[in-house]
Amino acid sequence: MPDISNWRRGSSTRRQFVKAGAAGSAVLLAGCSGGGGDDTTEPPEDGAGDGDGDGDGDGDGDGDGDGDGDGDGGGQTFDARFRIFDPLTSGATPTQRHFNPWNATQTGAWHPGAAVFDRLAVYSPTQNKAYPLIAESWEKTGDTTLEATLSEDWEWHNGDQFVAQDFVTQWQIELEILRFESGEGERAHQVMKSIEAVDDQHVRIQLHDPLSEIFAVQNTIASFHGNLGRGVFTKHDDDTWSDWHERLRNTSGSEKESVVQEVLTTSYPNIDSDNAIGNGPFQIKEVGDSIIVMEKYDGHPNSDNINFNEFALKQFQSTNQPIQPYANGNVDAAHKGFPVQQDLRSQLPGDHTLFREGRSSNKLFAFNNGHGIEGDDRPVHDRNVRKAICHVFDREQVGGLLQGVNRLFRWPACRVQGKVLAEGSHDIVDFVKENCVKYGTNNTNRAAELLRASDYEKQNGQWMTPDGNRLELDFMNGTQRQDFNVLRQNLEDFGIAVNQQQVDSATFDERRMNGEYDIMPDGSSANGVTALWALGLVPDWIQSITHFEPETEIPMPIGDPEGSSGTKTINVEEHITSWQETGDSQYHKELIWWWNQTLPEHENMYQPDAGAYNAKNWDLDVRGGIRDGVDDALYIAPKMADGALNYTGN
Repeated sequence: MPDISNWRRGSSTRRQFVKAGAAGSAVLLAGCSGGGGDDTTEPPEDGAGDGDGDGDGDGDGDGDGDGDGDGDGGGQTFDARFRIFDPLTSGATPTQRHFNPWNATQTGAWHPGAAVFDRLAVYSPTQNKAYPLIAESWEKTGDTTLEATLSEDWEWHNGDQFVAQDFVTQWQIELEILRFESGEGERAHQVMKSIEAVDDQHVRIQLHDPLSEIFAVQNTIASFHGNLGRGVFTKHDDDTWSDWHERLRNTSGSEKESVVQEVLTTSYPNIDSDNAIGNGPFQIKEVGDSIIVMEKYDGHPNSDNINFNEFALKQFQSTNQPIQPYANGNVDAAHKGFPVQQDLRSQLPGDHTLFREGRSSNKLFAFNNGHGIEGDDRPVHDRNVRKAICHVFDREQVGGLLQGVNRLFRWPACRVQGKVLAEGSHDIVDFVKENCVKYGTNNTNRAAELLRASDYEKQNGQWMTPDGNRLELDFMNGTQRQDFNVLRQNLEDFGIAVNQQQVDSATFDERRMNGEYDIMPDGSSANGVTALWALGLVPDWIQSITHFEPETEIPMPIGDPEGSSGTKTINVEEHITSWQETGDSQYHKELIWWWNQTLPEHENMYQPDAGAYNAKNWDLDVRGGIRDGVDDALYIAPKMADGALNYTGN
C-alpha cells in the first residue's frame, strides 16, 4: 500500500512507495507502481463448486479429497533447489537488498523477505478469510479490542524464541512514523489505535471503531498490504531496531524527525549480513549478482513438511518477464504473468500448472478529480466532464485490439472485479447491472448534454470551455494501452483536443501526487469484493492519486443519475468502515453508486493474474484460499502446518 502520510497529504515519495508495498517489486495495487504509468499494476470466488478452486469437492484446495490441505512433506529431504523467477528482475539487484520494510529503496522485504520471515496470520482476499500461522488463535474480547495468542514454537534463526514483543515493536514503530508524518495523532492508522504485548505469547490491539473480527484481523495481525504484511522483521532486542523503537516513542520535534528519516532511509539489515536474522522456514545461504539462495531452517516448527533443501530467486538480464525462463526450464515457477496468450502456450512445460487462479487485475482510466489542488482548475475537476468523457469512449473498439490475455470490461464502472461480474458469482452483480450507468458506448448525445449542463458549448465542431477556450485534455502516459489510444481518437472525433504527454516514472509519480494531469492509466488488483474497498486502498491511496473529494454528494435514489429525490452526502472512509462494522450491504451499494457517479476511475479491461509452476518436479499442496487467493502463495505454502511445497522429482 502507498504511504499513509502521502495518502493524507504531505510526505515523501519514499513513504508512498513503502505503503505501496514497494510497487517496483511487482505489487499489484491500484496505481502502486511508477513504471511510467502504461501498466501500473496491486479480490473473486475460487474454483468449482466447493469454493476452493481445486475441483475435488472437499473444500480444502489440496486436491486429495481429505478436506485438510495438509501437504505431507514425508520426512525425507531431497537435495533439490526450487527456483523462482525473481519479481525484482528489473529492480533491485540481490546484493543491494535489505530487510527494512520502511525503506522502499532496494527493498527485499517481499522478495525474498516473505520466505525468510513469517507473519502472525495469512489473509486471503478471495475468500475473505484468515489462516493462523505464528498466531495460534485470536478473538474480539471487546467491541474495540482484538487479542491474539502466539505459538511458543517459533524462533529466530539464531535460536532465540519469537515473542509478542517482536511483532509489537514493528507495529509501534509503524504507528509512531504514521503519527509523526500525518499529524493525526492517535488516528494516524485507519484501524489500529494502539498495540501492546501482554506477555511473551499474547498481543492486545485497541481499535478505533467496533469492527467485525475479520476486518479487524485483515488490517492488523493478518495485514496483507505492503511490506509490513510480508512478515515480522523487527527482533525487539536487536540493537538497531530497539534503538529506533525507543527513540521514536520517546522523542519529539526535530529529534523525532531525525530518527524517522533514519528509519525511512537506512538499508538495515542487508539481506546477506549477519544481522539478517529471520524467523521463517528458510534462511539466507548466499547472495550473488543474479541469484538469492535460501536453505531450509530446521528449527522452523513446520520444517518437516519441507522435503527439499534450497529455495532460490533468479534474475535474468535478458528479460523482465518470466515466460521464457520458465519455458526454457531455467526456473521452476513464477509468482505472476500467467496465463499466456494462445500462441505462446506450446512453449510451456508439459506439466505446466497454474495457481493464484482466483486473482485478476483491472486496467482503468484514472481522472484528476481536483480536491485539494489549488491554482490549477482543470476541466476534469467537474464530474459532468468526467462522465462525458466516459460516455464518448467506445469500448467495443478496444475489443478488436486486445492483446495477450486482456479481456474487455463490459459492465458499468462499479469497483467490482470483472471475473465476478462475468460469472455472476456474487449478489452484488445484479445490483450493478440494474442500477449503475454504463459508460463506454460512444453515447455522444448524452456526453453533449452533460457538457452543456456545465456551460460548455460546441462551435465549428470544437468544444469550448465556459471561458471561451478550446477544451483540451492532458493525457499523462498510456501510449501503450489500447483503451487510451481508442479514447484519444474518440475524443478528437467528438471535438475535444488531446495533449499526449509521455513522462518517466519519477515524473509520473510526482505529477499524479500533485494533480498535474487530466487522465492517466492505472492498474489495480481485483481480488475480492470486500478487499477492493480496503481503507488503505480507496480513501487513502486512490484518493491521493485521483484527488477525489473524501466527502461528497451522490444523486438519489440509487439508479437515477438526475437525482430526482435530491442528493445524499457520504464520507467514503466512514461508509467503508460502517459497512465493515455492520455488514449492511446498503453501504456497499451506496459506495458503488458513488464510484459510478463520481468516476475517480473507469474500468476498461481486466485479465487473469495467475502464477505458474512445473508440476513435473513440484507440487503446491495448500488450501485453496491460499493457493488461488494469496499473492505470494509460493512463499506461504511451506510455512503452513497444513500445507506444503513438495519436491516430487528424481
